[in-house]
Amino acid sequence: MDDLAEIQQLYSRYNWTMDEKRHDEWLDCFTEEGAVEGPNFGRHAGREQLRQFIVKYRAETAMFQTRHVISNINVDIQGDRAVGSCYVLHFRTHRGRTELSAIGTYHDQLRKVGGRWLFTERKASWDYSGSPL
Repeated sequence: MDDLAEIQQLYSRYNWTMDEKRHDEWLDCFTEEGAVEGPNFGRHAGREQLRQFIVKYRAETAMFQTRHVISNINVDIQGDRAVGSCYVLHFRTHRGRTELSAIGTYHDQLRKVGGRWLFTERKASWDYSGSPL
């Protein structure tokens, strides 16, 4: 598989693992020092802080089925590093009712480590103040 296809798989794996509550696998989308950041949830860098983020995310989404839907993936690969972005729609379903809870963009820094593309940083920016996650 070429680098672009591998990065697209990483983008999908990030969403699937979040939505299917496979949070340990979600951690594996990041380098050891990887970070996630957003206006409503702050910055979490490194494995321990990413685990703390996941604990908070689990608690805040426990009663919902979430769906992260991404589009317009744009990636610039420079050797073993890349910069990427995509649009994200965040849906949540509770008691048979689905709502769009956030619209925004992910801005990403990636690195190829041990033959695998991983996020070194993922920043979310929301187009409006909807769901914090």
